[in-house]
Amino acid sequence: MKPARQPDLSSRLCPATGFTLIEMLVVIAIIGVLAGMMLPALNRARARADGIVCLGNLKQLQVAWQAYTGDHNGRYPENHSELIGRMWRSSFHSWCGPSSAPYDPDPRALQLGTFGRYGYVASAEVYRCPGDDSSVQQRPGADGEVLRTRSYAMNGNFGGRSKDVQTVLWRESFQFSPSQICVFIDEADDSIDDGHFLVWPAPDDRWVNLPAGRHDRTGTLSFVDGHAELWRWKWRKLFNRKESYWKRVENAADRADLERLQQAALPKADYQRQP
Repeated sequence: MKPARQPDLSSRLCPATGFTLIEMLVVIAIIGVLAGMMLPALNRARARADGIVCLGNLKQLQVAWQAYTGDHNGRYPENHSELIGRMWRSSFHSWCGPSSAPYDPDPRALQLGTFGRYGYVASAEVYRCPGDDSSVQQRPGADGEVLRTRSYAMNGNFGGRSKDVQTVLWRESFQFSPSQICVFIDEADDSIDDGHFLVWPAPDDRWVNLPAGRHDRTGTLSFVDGHAELWRWKWRKLFNRKESYWKRVENAADRADLERLQQAALPKADYQRQP
């Protein structure tokens, strides 16, 4: 007679482990939802981090501007530009050299400018915002995309084109508050070309050049006294749907942004001058 078979208790005491297909799909779905919830926060954090680096770049450009002015008996750096072959390009003696942001695939033009040529700015990276992912408009047939070399422009009130509407100052003037008048600004990628940033005086309601808002709808500006600021815009900054070379404000929030910049771009003594 065969002995009675003992019951196998191992399967009861140690049940087989593992996930069913449905359980795995549920877990994957939960992970996807959490990632979707975290991604906007991560993007905002990255935008803010880029904004801090951008702020540092503008401070370096502002130091270069102040050093140049001090070394040249109070004369501001040149900020000329001209239309060449339907392309706005800064002049050779401009602060950023003969550069046009949408068309220059390398930083050599920047290095020819007075800031690079005289050693006020050592690295070409200073001219570009880390959050600017816009590419150069390359010739037909060119391979790959090339990031632009410059994201910043200088207030046209300082050493700019005298034929434009705004007042142009050539030498140091203390008839305005140095802490309230901007010099450099991070410019929108669909607006920037030469290194000259133009703002028509109030009550004009048109953007001629448009500031960037790539840091979670925040712009970056430097000021005559040397400090730099992050400005939170009330409205998105897109230069599409522009008419000619300007774009009218979209709404009351956009108008408020323009009026704020108009006050920061123009010396108060000339603020009421009409276009």
